[in-house]
Formats: sequence, structure tokens, C-alpha cells
Amino acid sequence: MKFFFIFLFFILPVFSIYAGEITLQFEKSWVISANETITDVALNGSFILENDFQQVLQKNVTDGAEFQIIDNRTYVIFKSPEFSGIKTITATAMIHANYPIGIRDNPFFVPGRRNTTNLTRFDADISSIAESLSSDKKTELEVLSSLTDWTYRFIEYNLSYKDLPSPAIEVYHNPNAVCVGYTHLLISLLNSLGFETHFVSGYAFADEWQAHAWAEAKVGEKWIPLDPTFRETLTLDARHIATSYSDDQSGAFDVLTARGKGFRFNSTVSIKTLDKQQFEEFLFVHPVLYDDELKIILYNPTEYYVTPTYELLLPDYLLSPDSQILVIAPEESETRMYHLNTGKLEAGYAHTIPYYVDMQGTNINGELTLVKGTLREASPTQYYEPPEVKTETCPLIGLALVLILFSFRHTSLAYLHPDSSE
Repeated sequence: MKFFFIFLFFILPVFSIYAGEITLQFEKSWVISANETITDVALNGSFILENDFQQVLQKNVTDGAEFQIIDNRTYVIFKSPEFSGIKTITATAMIHANYPIGIRDNPFFVPGRRNTTNLTRFDADISSIAESLSSDKKTELEVLSSLTDWTYRFIEYNLSYKDLPSPAIEVYHNPNAVCVGYTHLLISLLNSLGFETHFVSGYAFADEWQAHAWAEAKVGEKWIPLDPTFRETLTLDARHIATSYSDDQSGAFDVLTARGKGFRFNSTVSIKTLDKQQFEEFLFVHPVLYDDELKIILYNPTEYYVTPTYELLLPDYLLSPDSQILVIAPEESETRMYHLNTGKLEAGYAHTIPYYVDMQGTNINGELTLVKGTLREASPTQYYEPPEVKTETCPLIGLALVLILFSFRHTSLAYLHPDSSE
């Protein structure tokens, strides 16, 4: 009896506009070929998953094959007592994916340990960095976001590693990988702290649908998706289609068994997007500038925890970009403070400074007016222009603005801007 395995390899898709909801047609075909007659043929093909954020609306399979569902994972099963020639087996499904998922519970983090596989095994160095990254975190979502963010920053994406198994320990000591290595290392970090995890195999969209891998971790009774390759926690781009769960990449395969020789098989996937919706705006953003101090207030009006991948851009000589995964509790706000390097701005003038805030569905493009010693709130605009600083031509205008605005310098925040370019 011979066993043939097809392992998935993964390359990097790059997301553009985030999708919060998508409906698509997923099709997978397996082609079996045998030059001579083979017997006891059995195909076990990995097909599709159902979970909290991915539902299978309908599915069909070629006559002679059947679906088998185990733990919400759908397999395609084909058996034949003997076979020769070429046989194509095709399964199709209509799938709806919807993000973000709602989570109301965020338990306090209590460190532990969990068993791992050879590909996700942790050593003393991995355990130490996981403890360091989680030492000041109070809740489980904060730990997940911190480790996902760190993994994204730590590893250099390198396509030359796409055909390698990328065990976590090797990736940690030589941080080059594709999404498989990112996921193995993140799972290793999480297991070293006691989190229960899944290795998720599937597909993601860039210019086209491509094979991809990411992770899930259990928080309370919910499984939370984590994509360290794309720096996303909980709120993933909906253009993630999960096909299987396993402990690591070695569980992501199709299997064909038969008696005989001279046979082989392969599989192909076709994905067609039927409908796509962008994320609804789920955060309010309000910038306030006082002299050279910038305050960004982020408010979550929902009844769920949100974990946006936050990015703030200003002209780089004023402020380096700030980007990280945040955790904001229901009906709570997060305030981020920045000191601007205003040394290159000429005194006595009013300066208009463009800014851009992006958080997976909440995008604010606006301008800040900076006059030394005054308080000015942002005026969001509809379109984002490349950062540059514009200087008014008359210093007297700047002086007049100072006098006019001085009386308002103690004005408190009275509203939040949901304005967006989307």
C-alpha cells in the first residue's frame, strides 16, 4: 500500500481595502491518474470548514464521491475497488464570511503551559520572550494582540522559505519565513503561555486568491482568529477562507491510498467572489493638537471588544509612523499621546498639517492647524493627500489666530468625529 501526500505551501497575499463581509463560490478538484490498474482506491480530501465567522450556504460533490463532516470540517471521500485512467472529482460550496466577530468576554490572563508538536515546540528563548511580551498585560486579548504584533514585526517575509516546514524554533533563531513560519512561531509563543490553539489552513486574497495559513486561540468559549503575517487579531479581513484545522502544517494535506503502482494525484482550487462589503466604521476618532502635543482619542461605541490594527501617519519629519494592534473595551476610549518635532516649522505662521488614521474600516483623512501655544481640533477632509506641510504667507495671520484662539484653549472635548473617506 502506498501513501501519497500533498502539502499546501503558502505565499503572501497583500490586502488593499479591507472586506468585512464576503460571499463566494469555492471549488476544489482532485485528479487521480493511473497508468495501470490499481485497487482499493481511497481519497480523503480536505475541503472546507464551518465556524463562527464562516458559514457554508450550500455544497455539492461529483457523483460517486460524498461529504464527510468531522468537527465542523468537511472532507471529500471517494472510494473505488479498482481504477485505471484519469478520474476528476469536484466539490463546490457557496460560503459566507462575516467580520468582525463579537466578543464580550476578555478574561484575566493566567500563564500556563500547553503541549506542542515538533513544528510548534518552544525552547527557553521562545518561552522567555513570550513571558516578557505578556508580563505587563492584564487580559487574554491584550496578550494575543501583543504576541501577534511582535511576530509580525520580528519575522522577515522571505519567499525563498515557502517550501520549507519552518519549525518555530528555527524561525525564532533565523527570523525568515512565509506565513507557515509566522503561524508556527505564534502558536509556539501562545502554547508556552498555556493558550489552546489551531493551525488554520486556507486561502486569502491579494491580486488573486492564494494559499495561506494563520492561527486561532481560544478565549473563554470563543476561538479568536490571529493572522501574524497581516498583523490582524480578531478583526480579520473577510477574504480569509479556512479549509482545515490542525496542530501545525503537517496536518494540512489530502491523502490518496491505493494498491499498485504508477498512480498519482493532484488538486486545484478555484475561488470566485460573488459579493463583498467593506467593514462598517466601528470606531470614532478625534485628534486634538495643542502646540506640539498631539492627542488621538479612539472611542469604541459598540458592546464588543475591538482589536483594530491602528496606524497614524503624519509628515515623517514631524512624527514617525505609529502602528500596532490595539485592544479597546466596549464603550471605552483609548487615548494616544504624541510629541511632534516642530523644529522645522517657522515661528509666527499657521501651518496646515495633513494626517491619516487607518483602522480596518475606520479611515480618517484630515488636517491639523498648528499655531504655537494654541488649541486646534482636526478638520477631517474626504480625501487623503500625500503628507506635506503648507505654510501661510503672512505671519500676521498666525498672530491673529493666536489671539482669536487663545480664549478657546481650555475648551474640552465635546464630540467625536466618525467621518471617513470610505
